[in-house]
Amino acid sequence: MNTTRLWSLLSYLTCISILLTACNFPITQASVSDNGTLARATATKEVPQATEEQHTPTDEIPQPSSTATVTITSTEEPPAVTASANANCRTGPNIIFDEYGYLLEGEAAPAVGRASDNSWYVVQLPDRPKPCWISTSIITIDFDPAVLSIVVSPPTPTPELGSISGVLWHEICEFTGGEMGEPLVLGRGCVTWGDPDHPDWGPNQVYDSFETGEVGVTLHIGAGACPSTGLGTAVTNANGFYSFSGLPAGTYCVSYSNLTDGNDVLLIPGGSTYPYRDTPEGYYQTVTLEAGEDKGNVNFGYASQWFN
Repeated sequence: MNTTRLWSLLSYLTCISILLTACNFPITQASVSDNGTLARATATKEVPQATEEQHTPTDEIPQPSSTATVTITSTEEPPAVTASANANCRTGPNIIFDEYGYLLEGEAAPAVGRASDNSWYVVQLPDRPKPCWISTSIITIDFDPAVLSIVVSPPTPTPELGSISGVLWHEICEFTGGEMGEPLVLGRGCVTWGDPDHPDWGPNQVYDSFETGEVGVTLHIGAGACPSTGLGTAVTNANGFYSFSGLPAGTYCVSYSNLTDGNDVLLIPGGSTYPYRDTPEGYYQTVTLEAGEDKGNVNFGYASQWFN
């Protein structure tokens, strides 16, 4: 190769090098081989490498969820009531409603509502499909009642009311003798019992036509079986008659005492004769009343010390 052609080729390669440098393409310098031929120039594109500071860890990149919606389930326990005694659960917030279920003392049930005055709570018993009402007086709670909704209770039905009445009468047993060796002769209103040779005797526990009522004696009525008081009082009239009215169905105790309420002035000395003779049970009676029932003849007999 002549000198003129060699310089032309070197000039051409120099121009190419300038153009590649302007376009930011690094090149490998061409060289002429020992035999006078041009060695092949190799151009490589430089790829920026991410440094450690530029790298974003994979666990910090938000990943798309495979679920369209997410339901969050609360682990908070629902409020519950605990029975402080064996407790009836009713179909409404009053004792006039039917019994629907019950909680034994110490048992608990979820509370799902309440009355506006917090006097009754709506609970869901485990063995009943529907909720029912239980009185605050026989449960304990450990939560703020405000977390429960006020339940609009069904209209309170008008209960059929009944009454309990009777007579407290003065029993008489007429007799003569029995002292200073005189033979005992029993008359009207008397009866004997026990050992025929040495019988006990006294009033016959019957309201006889010649007997009269005790006037002005105070009696009491209470809820449940005797002894019980607290629901009201009544005073016997001139015929010994008393009455408690406006009573819903239920069990009641009617009683009196010869030692209180001013009754001692009227009845002492003396003792009960009916329903039992001069025993605690002679001063009260347990009465079960049906809806709308007027139960009469809940009577009491009382005798003075000398049966006169």
